[in-house]
Amino acid sequence: MKKIQMNVPLVEMDGDEMTRIIWKSIKEILLQPYIELKTEYYDLGLKKRDET
Repeated sequence: MKKIQMNVPLVEMDGDEMTRIIWKSIKEILLQPYIELKTEYYDLGLKKRDET
């Protein structure tokens, strides 16, 4: 089956522990098999928030 092509990137925002694990599963199981993902990644975890 041909994957759906994206024209506009999806904003990917990671948080802390469980957020990262759940989002990774969603991407791998529900999105990546069907969509050619284009993403813009932002890390919202506590460590990165404190650094910026």
